[in-house]
This record gives sequence, C-alpha cells and structure tokens, in this order.
Amino acid sequence: MNSDLILETLQEVVLRDGKDLKEVQQYLRMRYRIEADELVLKRRLEKMLQAEKAVA
Repeated sequence: MNSDLILETLQEVVLRDGKDLKEVQQYLRMRYRIEADELVLKRRLEKMLQAEKAVA
C-alpha cells in the first residue's frame, strides 16, 4: 500500500501514540488542512492493518 499523508498520520497517531480517530481528524485538519471523515479513516486503518498482517 502506498504511503501518503493520511496513512502516515494513522501510523503515527493511532498505532504509535495509541490515540483515537477523532484525534487523527483533528491532527489532519490542523496540520494539513485536510478534512477526513471518520468512516474513511477507519476503513483506511483497517486496510493498513490487513496489509501488515498479510506481510507478516
């Protein structure tokens, strides 16, 4: 899966820092001025986790 700002933010905020998707939304909005729906972020996170399981 190609790395982009949303995936990098999900990895950083959710996986590394253990925060929820609301904080990812706020981070994206404040830092990059990207409005992302929570459902979209949830699906991207699930796809990212599935891809990691497939590699492992």
